[in-house]
Amino acid sequence: MRLLTLLFSVMTVASFGRALAGFGGFLFGKGRIDYIVQGLALGCVCTVAAFWAWRRYLREIDAEAKKDLQD
Repeated sequence: MRLLTLLFSVMTVASFGRALAGFGGFLFGKGRIDYIVQGLALGCVCTVAAFWAWRRYLREIDAEAKKDLQD
C-alpha cells in the first residue's frame, strides 16, 4: 500500500507539472489549454487517490497494532 501511495503522489506532482507546462507555454506564445485542463483534472484525481491509499494503509497499521496489543 505504501508503494501505491508513493505512485499516486508522484503522479500528482507530474500531473500538476503538466498543467504548469501548459500555462508556462503562454510566456512563449505557445500555451496549451488542454495541458492545463488535463493536468489539473488528473492531478486532483491522483491527489484523492493518494489520500485514499494512505488512509487505507493507516487503517492496516492500526489493525496490526491492535492485534499485537491483544496477543
